[in-house]
Amino acid sequence: MNIYCLSEGELYNIENGKEHLVHCERVESYRDAVRKMKARDEWKTTGKGAKFMGVEQKEYGEHEAFDMLRGIGSCGDRLIYTTFADNVGGMYFKDSEGENYIFANREEIISDIDCYDGKCVVSAGNGYYENHIALVDTKNGSFEQLTEGFTSETHPFISRRNSDIIYYTAMGFATNGGGEIAEKSPCTICLFDTRSGTIDEFIAEEGFDCIKPQDDADGNIYYIRRKYVPTKQKSNLAMDILMFPVRIIKAIGGFLSVFSMAFGGEPLRTGGKNPAKSKTANEREAFIEGNLIKAEKQLNDNADDGIIPSDWELVKRDKNGNITVLKKRIMDYRLLSDGDILYSNGSRIGMLSGDKNTVVCKIKYANSITVTE
Repeated sequence: MNIYCLSEGELYNIENGKEHLVHCERVESYRDAVRKMKARDEWKTTGKGAKFMGVEQKEYGEHEAFDMLRGIGSCGDRLIYTTFADNVGGMYFKDSEGENYIFANREEIISDIDCYDGKCVVSAGNGYYENHIALVDTKNGSFEQLTEGFTSETHPFISRRNSDIIYYTAMGFATNGGGEIAEKSPCTICLFDTRSGTIDEFIAEEGFDCIKPQDDADGNIYYIRRKYVPTKQKSNLAMDILMFPVRIIKAIGGFLSVFSMAFGGEPLRTGGKNPAKSKTANEREAFIEGNLIKAEKQLNDNADDGIIPSDWELVKRDKNGNITVLKKRIMDYRLLSDGDILYSNGSRIGMLSGDKNTVVCKIKYANSITVTE
């Protein structure tokens, strides 16, 4: 059994308690091309002449190159990985003999791969809100979209009890009169029957997101449950009135600090941060980072607890609907055929085997845990 995961934009193989960086041919080729273009044109944006003319440094897609690897999965003893760059997505096989493409010219971002019983299912999205479930023929690269609508459908999983059934996470969006996103719904677990083409809401819990479903041959369902947090929080009028003067003072202070940095080159406070150098994260990064920042404080107390909030629970629901919480602070997991569970809590990968809990490897932000056999 070989264990793989994604961590901070890179692919790793976990072996003997250590993570080993795995190079993907397509990713490295693209990154090398970006480095060469940047080196070739560097003279145009550096030196006294460029500074005198006010020439700004050109963006060569370094961030996109780093974020190019989007998903991994396995098909028997073969690893599958997906990429997205320059608005083009690709899907590739990787094994000991080399790499082969499944397809390399689609416009979707392909992620959340699961293969079983000769089938391969993925989540395909446009990089914004919509993501849909699709079947991919790994022999010829043909692509069949199964779901549609203004929804985000992710984490597909082919049932190990009945391969005609696909479980997945579903989240809808509400729009305002101008067509803009006003709110997101709680995440539920849906069931797609490939024989009839019907969709049923399978698991929904009031006040919770239910994500990343998997099942075993005995009919038990596993998933991560976390508290649902609406996009727009309910306002507290009394508190808003009380805090109004404080917020006004903060706003004025922030404006003066930016003014001081822009024209004086120094913050108002010694040791103050330069807002021009602050990192601007996209919506996905801000969401993940927001959760991790809160948990980093907990990490100082007990590193074994991980960096994921305690309300992220891995649960098991049996055939009778009884729910058991298996582990808290779970970021990702993979159910193995023998019933053991590999999991990530953001600071390590562990193994649950009955009542036994062991550390497999210490690695930050491990996700998309995948196993080849």
